[in-house]
Amino acid sequence: MTGTDRRFGIFWVLLGVAITAESWRMDRLEQQHINPWTVPGLVPGLLGAVIVVFGLVLLLRRPVAAEDPPAAEPWRVAAAIAITLVFGVGVVGSGVPFWLAAAGFVFSAIMIFEWPERRAAGTLARGAVNAALIAAGASAAVTLTFQNLFLVRLP
Repeated sequence: MTGTDRRFGIFWVLLGVAITAESWRMDRLEQQHINPWTVPGLVPGLLGAVIVVFGLVLLLRRPVAAEDPPAAEPWRVAAAIAITLVFGVGVVGSGVPFWLAAAGFVFSAIMIFEWPERRAAGTLARGAVNAALIAAGASAAVTLTFQNLFLVRLP
C-alpha cells in the first residue's frame, strides 16, 4: 500500500463518518407521519456508510506487489469525471426521463472503459450487446428502487 492509498483511505473514512453522522442528526419528521423509508437523511446516511466501508477497504488492503496491475490510467480518470458530469449536470433534470439517462450513463461507461480491450479482441459488437443489457437492467433496478422503495419521483 502506498502512502497515498493510506491518506485517501483515511480521508474517505472520515468523510463517510461525517456524512453518516450529519444524516443521523436530520429531522425525521415523525410529527408529520413520514414513511420511515422516505425520511430525510436516509439515503445520504446509507451512502455515507458505504463510503466508510470502501474507505476501510482502501485503507486496510494488502500492499501492492510488482506483478499487480498498474495504477489507473489518466484517461480513464478523466473519462469517469467527464461522463459523470455530463450525466449529473447536463442530462438529469433536462427533460430526458431518468431511466433513459441512467441507461445511457451505464452503457457509455461500460463501452468507454472496455473499448481498448474489446477493440483489440475484435469483440466490440458483443461488448455493445452486453453493455446494453447491463444498462437496461441497472436503469430499471435504480428507477424502480427509488420510485417504489424510497417513493422518490424521478425526472
